Amino acid sequence: MAANESETIPASGGSSKKSSNALIPIIVVILLVPALCYGVMEFLIIPKLKSASGGGADHSKTESSAKSKKDSHGGVKPPGEHTVEFGGIVVNLAGSGNSRYLRTNFIIASSDKDITKVIEDSKGSLKDAAITVLSTQSLDALDGANGREVVRKGLITRFNNVLGGEVIDQIYFTEFLIQ
Repeated sequence: MAANESETIPASGGSSKKSSNALIPIIVVILLVPALCYGVMEFLIIPKLKSASGGGADHSKTESSAKSKKDSHGGVKPPGEHTVEFGGIVVNLAGSGNSRYLRTNFIIASSDKDITKVIEDSKGSLKDAAITVLSTQSLDALDGANGREVVRKGLITRFNNVLGGEVIDQIYFTEFLIQ
């Protein structure tokens, strides 16, 4: 029995060497994981969040558009100071087999004091642009948390393209009915 005990003693001494070697990868992981997390947040996630929310390098564009919207007293006009009702648009939703539709009315807001005339002069092309944007929406896309916001941004972008500049500041839905 003494021989068996002597055999087990060196084995346990050998396992302590193995356990100290096994600690090295654990220590490396413990040190590297926070560094990798910091790098991913700093260089990937935060820049994407800033660009999605309009932050970051777009500050010069925002400042220049705010400077261009000054009123006669030198102050900056609030966006959407002038409004025009627009609507009565009914479209079939994409992917519904013409069984679901969207009916909407909205108010167009602009800092341009002549927005009513601009909208009336381009009413046909703006209505076509609205139908194009709205009819490409699916029920699933509109059902999501930001469905209306996507539609709002799409309408503003398309309307500004039709009007040839940054004329529309905001769109406010007064009716948004999905049937």
